[in-house]
Amino acid sequence: MVTGENKFEKGDLVTRMIPSHYTEFQHSDAIGVVLKVNFPLARVYFYDTHKEEIWNQKVLAKISKGIGHDNENR
Repeated sequence: MVTGENKFEKGDLVTRMIPSHYTEFQHSDAIGVVLKVNFPLARVYFYDTHKEEIWNQKVLAKISKGIGHDNENR
């Protein structure tokens, strides 16, 4: 049994850090939303492929959902 801690939660926005067979092995800076996590894997819906994909959490990077601070004073 593999045990460990999840890096993500349902609803987190992530990007892939490696190319995917879904993108013909071309690197993509696509954004996806985490649907489910079960260490060490995460099920993510990626907007570039329009597919649910299962990835090892260590090749995903979390991205910020927030609006940049530059827009706060406008």
